[in-house]
Amino acid sequence: MAWFYSCSGGPYELLSDSRRRGCFRSGPVRRSGNDLVPYFTAPRGRVATQSRCRNEELPLVNAHHSLGEQLRSHRLAADLTLEGLAEKSGISARSLSDIERGVSQAPHRRTLEAIAAGLDLPPPQREALFRESRARRAVPAEGQRASAVAPHRVADFTGREREVAEISAMLTAARSTPPPAAVVVTGPPGIGKTTSALEALSRVRADEQQILFVDLGGFGPLPLTPLQVLRALLRQVPGIGDRVPSSLDEAVMLWLSVSTASPAAVLLDNAAHESQVRPVLTRECENKTLVTSRRSLAGLEAVRRVTLGPLSDEESVQLLAKLIPENQRAAGDLRELAQLSDHVPLAMRIAGNRIASQPALQTADFIARLRSSENRLRLLVAGDLAVEAAFALSYDDLEPRTAELFRAITVIDGPTFDARIAAATVDHDVLDVESRLDELTDLGLIEARGGNRFRMHDLVRLFAVTRRDAVDGPATSLERRARLRAWLLAALERAGAWYEPGRTPDAPGSSGTGFPDAETAAAWIRIEENHWWPAMREAAAVGEHGVVVDVADALHWFSELWMEWGHWLELFTLAAESAGALGDKRLEAMHLGYTVWAHLIETKDHVEALAAARLAVAAAEESGDHQQRGWAFFYLCWVLRTVDFEESIAAGRESMAQFQLARDDVGLAQIRVSISILLNLHGDHSLAVRELRRVLDHAKLTTDGTPTLAQMITRLSANQDLSSSYVALGRYAEAIDAASVAVEVAETFGTPTRVARALRYRATAYFVAGDVEAAKRDIDRAIDALDEGKVIEYFIAEREELEELRRTLPE
Repeated sequence: MAWFYSCSGGPYELLSDSRRRGCFRSGPVRRSGNDLVPYFTAPRGRVATQSRCRNEELPLVNAHHSLGEQLRSHRLAADLTLEGLAEKSGISARSLSDIERGVSQAPHRRTLEAIAAGLDLPPPQREALFRESRARRAVPAEGQRASAVAPHRVADFTGREREVAEISAMLTAARSTPPPAAVVVTGPPGIGKTTSALEALSRVRADEQQILFVDLGGFGPLPLTPLQVLRALLRQVPGIGDRVPSSLDEAVMLWLSVSTASPAAVLLDNAAHESQVRPVLTRECENKTLVTSRRSLAGLEAVRRVTLGPLSDEESVQLLAKLIPENQRAAGDLRELAQLSDHVPLAMRIAGNRIASQPALQTADFIARLRSSENRLRLLVAGDLAVEAAFALSYDDLEPRTAELFRAITVIDGPTFDARIAAATVDHDVLDVESRLDELTDLGLIEARGGNRFRMHDLVRLFAVTRRDAVDGPATSLERRARLRAWLLAALERAGAWYEPGRTPDAPGSSGTGFPDAETAAAWIRIEENHWWPAMREAAAVGEHGVVVDVADALHWFSELWMEWGHWLELFTLAAESAGALGDKRLEAMHLGYTVWAHLIETKDHVEALAAARLAVAAAEESGDHQQRGWAFFYLCWVLRTVDFEESIAAGRESMAQFQLARDDVGLAQIRVSISILLNLHGDHSLAVRELRRVLDHAKLTTDGTPTLAQMITRLSANQDLSSSYVALGRYAEAIDAASVAVEVAETFGTPTRVARALRYRATAYFVAGDVEAAKRDIDRAIDALDEGKVIEYFIAEREELEELRRTLPE
């Protein structure tokens, strides 16, 4: 299936080929309620042996046998080794061995679903496995009360004032406003959900009101059942103690009764799913209930939600300052340590505790060790606190294909990505990847950033890389990176095709991706720069020269719209080198010419530009291609304008002759404008006007419908130089008119540099015409436009000319 991007849902949005002309969706496509089934389903086929061909003939494993005994029996019946079952199920051989030996007695349901699918178990045997696993999640012995031991309120709680205030306001809503059944605090691992919730609850509870706390064990091997949650709460209510009901209905009724009589402050920590907390939530009483979870618990009704992210720079420094003694830190240490800890409270607390616990250790020394990415997770351990362990709880809860995606997206370079880029790493269906990205977001392993984009924080990425290296190995990572690189560069070529004559932009490329219009293509190029630019460099490094040359050529005219990018010289240099490696002189001349333009725009280095122009001429002459000879002499003419008039005009005439032989109208228009600029510089303004008028009249005759980008650039350049000629001839009104046309054209490009330059031409015309105020307005607009882009030499030179013009104006 081909995929097309659309601008309807933000900067752009991914749509399938079959839907791109219909009603565009505005958000992620999610699975319907009927789709909530295991991702892994058993393939139809042989069950065990040829003689056992009907489900009823398969012996049921005794329900009283342990989970490990059942699994071993099924595996042997299927004639599989541990390694064989691991390959079929996606569950590691070590995990399978742990279950069979009883080390792991209550694995996650998704793990069992994958194992059952790998064994091709019929429903009765599947259910027997699930039933035995559920039986292991029995109510803890009465003496085991760890789930109801509340953590202490953190004495050095720092930051989160806005979030805590927001939670407090929700818990103390005015009586005229229906209060929420609960406030759900969500966020990634280690972000401080429990401490923030406890802080907020402590601030709003009555002086003598007890906080009822239950750890729901959401990401442990034995998450509490709804009944266990209620029993743990009721045991903490004065007067009930251990006399708690043994059935869910009775527990719910008793909880409602005691909550109505004496509203409580309740903290349900670490919820795995909605069913754990739903029986606790009631709006018939005035409980102040907080729930923390890595998941959003989207199925809960009548609740409010607060999502926590990393601390701010200042909050992070304040927290570390409370943890690390002054004599163990220097100025600037805490800010860098916060950055290396990703501003995650758990990571910073661990780092601070480790430093403080070793008086001889300086913060700078610990930072030096943290800078090595492979050491970072290993070092962020202090006592029973560990960042890696916090992430592992969420990772271990992933279904195998989602875990594969989590590991695969570590090969993505950019800070944010969309579902299509993620799908390219694993070659999976985009809609399936979207649902899995939602799951990773729900678990806090990635962050949704709006516009259907996602981000993986640095510490989580390090964790994912360790899992990737352990599970997949380097060969798989290289394969994924190559697949992503191929997809990105194929998409980039399709985007650039909208601006490059001779290409068919409305057809999907080799990757199956296309763009419905030029606007969407341009948005994709700019937004995904952090992805395709590393891919382009990598393609050149690994010798994919044909791809590099083709993609760079597709971006040639688009570069005129994005002059401020700042990397065109490097990109076209890579392409010229790739063309040389291919032994293609025509392509080498083409891309050497593009480097001339890039030198003049990005570095203003005329010496290097002239050297590149002469190399382009030599390569073009060797190729014998008239079109490339025309362009090579065009660039030589341009570079020599202010250096050698005679050689420049000779190069211009040769360029014109070659373009005529090649029947290249675009090139002819460009060289005529360049020659007109030369005539102006030489003082022959009337002849320059005649040439420019000829170019513009010819452009009107040859434009069929919407002008191409090349024709628009010709119109812009011609009107700018025409304005300059009219100024020199004293024809000021005509100069203003020509410059106004240039400004109008430049504004359609949306390029700060183009707009500023056109405004400078008009400001000059206004000034000589005596309209100083209009000139000042245009200069101010031009400088504002330049402030919107990156600082490159062309910007600096343009700004200097504007400021010089401003100084000549009377106050």
